[in-house]
Amino acid sequence: MDTRQKIRQANAIAHVVRVIGILFFIAMAFQIMTWKYAIFGGVACFIIAPAIRQIMVGQYQKEN
Repeated sequence: MDTRQKIRQANAIAHVVRVIGILFFIAMAFQIMTWKYAIFGGVACFIIAPAIRQIMVGQYQKEN
């Protein structure tokens, strides 16, 4: 797989995690989840997404 393609894949996975974080906040707005769990989950997703991307890109660069 091309390096650019691998970086795109890492970005896509990070965006999916961010979308999951947004869904936590939307669930809180519609009172599907309590605010404590929704805030925790949403913030956790926003913190983890760049870390996941960085780890994946770092692994791809080590392969080359």
